[in-house]
Amino acid sequence: MELFDEELLKKTDDGRWHPGAEPAGASIWARQLLAYPRTADCIPDWMWAIFTAEGVDPPLYNPEFGAVDWNNRRRPVERWGTDPGARPAVIDPALEPGFFQGLGRRLFRA
Repeated sequence: MELFDEELLKKTDDGRWHPGAEPAGASIWARQLLAYPRTADCIPDWMWAIFTAEGVDPPLYNPEFGAVDWNNRRRPVERWGTDPGARPAVIDPALEPGFFQGLGRRLFRA
């Protein structure tokens, strides 16, 4: 796994970034994760903090589908990252695994 520059940057003793060394904003990281996706547990805490602070849901790698999910779209992922030429598919919740199982539990309280 490759590291982002921000993962190598050091903070000052009081926990702040050195001047000029602040991490990029959420939109930049969203584009990075869209191109080179990670699962939720592989996104570092500092990156989650940026997404949370700006109210952005990051693109997440979905290993079950071999795709990155973001903004209700699913894009296929190849060995080198997300396929930029592939047309993203709209995610239909009714077609997601476990949808009917969860629906049955809610309807029949099973």
